[in-house]
Parts: sequence; C-alpha cells; structure tokens
Amino acid sequence: MAIGTNPIKPLFFQSPLQHWHFKDIIRESGLSRERVNFYLRELLKEQFILRKKPTRKQPYYLAKIQNSGFRMEKRLYGLSLLQESGLFEHLLSIQKIKTAILFGSFARGDWGKSSDIDLFVYGQDTNLDRGKFELKLHRELQVFSFKSVSEIKKKVSPALLFNIAKGFNIKGTLEPLEVSIHA
Repeated sequence: MAIGTNPIKPLFFQSPLQHWHFKDIIRESGLSRERVNFYLRELLKEQFILRKKPTRKQPYYLAKIQNSGFRMEKRLYGLSLLQESGLFEHLLSIQKIKTAILFGSFARGDWGKSSDIDLFVYGQDTNLDRGKFELKLHRELQVFSFKSVSEIKKKVSPALLFNIAKGFNIKGTLEPLEVSIHA
C-alpha cells in the first residue's frame, strides 16, 4: 500500500515508538471507527504495525520499526514532506548555493516528532528563508553553512563529514570540494 492511500500511516511515522490506542488513532486521524479499523487491518496484514494486548489492559498498536518496508516508506514520507513544503525548490533556486545536502535523521528515515532537519550548505546561504520553513514544517532547520573548502576542512570533523556524505543530495555533490573522508 502506498504512503498516500492509508491516512493513518503518518501517525506511525511521526511517533513510531508511541503505543497507539484505537481511540487515540480515531481522535488524531479524524476518521470514523470503521475506517480506522479497516486501515489498521491493512497495516497489520502488511506487517507494518504490531497489535499488542497486555493482560487486563486495552490493546495498542505499535510501528514495526524493524520492518525494512516501514523504514523505507518513512524515509520517503519525510522527503515528501520537505518537497511539499517547497524547501528543496527554494534551495535549488538560490544560485549562490553550490551544494545542499540533507543529512541526519531525515535522510536516514529515523526521525521523530521533535527531530530537527540537518542541512549542509556550501556557498552563500544568505537568501535561505530558514524561518519560513521552520514554521511550515514545525521543526528547527539546523544549517551547517560554509563558504570555502578551507573553512570546511577547518571546522567539520571527519565523523560529521562522513554523515553528510551519506546524506541526500538536493543540489550539487561533495566531489568538487575535494574533501577526503577518513572515518
């Protein structure tokens, strides 16, 4: 089932460790009991979620975060949120930005409700409207901005550079920077 066809999937993406009770899913999704029940059965069939029933307690649902399909869809969902916000288009439109890379939890797909968005920027980011996107996405935009290769070599640890290199390229690449990664 695709991301857009099940309206309760985003609840499990946003809070994958939360124990979701049926009534909470109804309240958060705004759907009827019947629709929520239908979508939960679909997610259980896909092994996207687990249903737990502790003794003498109400059952709850939990994201099956070890499922590779869940992790991949969550990553795609996070990237689609950033795309729909206009962030990628905005970064691409700033001509003085040579390289822009999304890294960290959003690039890996293991972000949570309170995770920030990590961006590496090489070039001039003075036209980056950080506040606009923080309001749209309800998340802090953590921008690691550098104007020269020497500044990157001086200020960026090899471990951070390795994480950036594993990120999602929005614009440009690390190759022109001729920065060697030793981790």
